[in-house]
Formats: sequence, structure tokens, C-alpha cells
Amino acid sequence: MSLEEFSKNLYEEMEVMTKDKDNCTLENARDISLQMLKLVTKLRDFMACYRFESKDEEIGFFRNVKPRFFSTLIYYRKIFEIQSATPVGMVPDLITYYLNELNSIKNYISSNKEFLAYYRSNSNVLDEIYFVRKEPDLWLSLQAEYEQGNFTTIYDQKLAKLLAYEQVSSFIIEEINNQRAGKKENGVTWTGSKASLIELLYAIQTSGSCNNGSIDVKQLASHFENLFNVKLGNFYRTFQEIRIRKMSRTTFLDQMKESLIKRMDTSDENPRF
Repeated sequence: MSLEEFSKNLYEEMEVMTKDKDNCTLENARDISLQMLKLVTKLRDFMACYRFESKDEEIGFFRNVKPRFFSTLIYYRKIFEIQSATPVGMVPDLITYYLNELNSIKNYISSNKEFLAYYRSNSNVLDEIYFVRKEPDLWLSLQAEYEQGNFTTIYDQKLAKLLAYEQVSSFIIEEINNQRAGKKENGVTWTGSKASLIELLYAIQTSGSCNNGSIDVKQLASHFENLFNVKLGNFYRTFQEIRIRKMSRTTFLDQMKESLIKRMDTSDENPRF
């Protein structure tokens, strides 16, 4: 089996196990962490016997493939860590706790901002330094807990942590906002997944149905958050995940269409209702 085929199959498994990723309870974070650990172990075992066909393939793996899996593992482990240590007390105590966690994460991201900017800009001039393995006696070994031998370049693990911490930041900010605002007793609250709402958000914005097409995604996202009493977090990143889905890329819109057609058919059969 080729590396591309194996990684695609593995990614589909990950999509299934993280489909309820908005449910970040302590128990859910723990369960998904354990499942993700098994998944990255599969990847490690496969790579133990795999030989890259070219340097470009090696760079592609350590820059694009491996961090995708490890960032998800790191994310859920960090959420579990945060949730398990949440203090029992008044709202101000909880907010202080979350702010301390947020500052710690922001400091890590800030200390690696140049590397993150390099990755975000899609630059590749330093890829051979960052994403090609070196001989053990030529580099400082910072191997992660689950990495052995030639399964790391140091920087792929750093990238995975940065990507995970960006998501963790969004989670913490949402928790802080929830604590500050409290739950609204009245109004409309979105109870579906955030990914579904973001899918709808981009569909409406792309169709040009609001403000004669002049509204941008950020403006519409802010309106959705106020309208549905929800925080969308990093909706840009979520949209990228939706865009690379291996199954239907418009899962929610497809479900909406099916539900509406079914309702119309039912109304046709029972005109009184």
C-alpha cells in the first residue's frame, strides 16, 4: 500500500472518531485521546517499514501528513489535562484558571511565531532543514513520547503542537466567554455541531445572499455567533478541514436538503397538515 493511500484511510478513521469534536467533556477528550494514540501508533508502525521515494515525499509527510494526526492527539490530551484540573469554585476562579492556561499557550505560540509564519506563508525554502530527517549525531534529539528512530524531524512535532495549541486557544476563549456571559435563558441557541454551522455560513456567504454579496465571512460569522448564541472559534481552520473531507464535503447541506424534501413529501401525502 502506498503512503498516500494509507494516510487517506487513516485520516478517514480520524474523521469518524472526531466527528463530535465540539463535545469536549473530560470523558470525551480522554476517549478520543486513547483512540488517537492507537491511530498514530498505526502510522508509526507503517512508517517503520516504509522508504520514501524522494526527498519531496519525505518533506510532504513530515510537513503535511504526520502533523495532522499528531496535532489532533495533542489537542485532545491538552483538553483532557485542562478539564481534569479545572477548579471547583466561583466563576472568577474559573476565569482566572482559564486565563492562566491561555497565557501559557500564547507564550509558546509567540516563542515560535517565526516558524509558524514560515509554515502559514507556504514558504518552502527551509523545508530541507525543518522537514527532512538528520543523522542522530547531528541534531538535538527532542523526540516525543511516542516517537522512535527515524519517525521525527523535531520540527514536525513542533508544528503539530503549534497547530494543536491554536485550537486549544479557541476552546479556552470559548470557555471564558461562556463563564462571563452565562447561559442565555431565552433566544435561539445552535445545538448542532459547529462544523455544520460553519458549512452553512460559507454556503450563504459564497452564494451572495446577504448584503448583495458584499458581506465577508468574518462579518457573517460574528452575526451567526450573536444570532445563535454560539462561538465558532477558528472557523477558517474548520472550513479547511471541511474542504478536504474524503466523503461528502457538504454533509450538513445534504442532510438539510434531504430533511426538507422529506417534509415536503409528507405534506404532499397529508395536505391537511
